[in-house]
Amino acid sequence: TTPPPTGTWTPGRAYRAGDGATYAGLAYRCLQAHTAVVGWEPPNVPALWQRL
Repeated sequence: TTPPPTGTWTPGRAYRAGDGATYAGLAYRCLQAHTAVVGWEPPNVPALWQRL
C-alpha cells in the first residue's frame, strides 16, 4: 500500500523520493528528491510527482 500524504505541498520544502503531499485536494508521491519551488507544483512536473 502507499503511505498517506504527509501534508500540503509547500515551496521551499525538501522532498525525498517516496514522500507524499497533497495539492489542490489530490494526493501525490514524490519520485525524485528535490526542493520544491514555485512552478514545480505536482501537476506541472510529472518527472517529480506521481498522482495517487
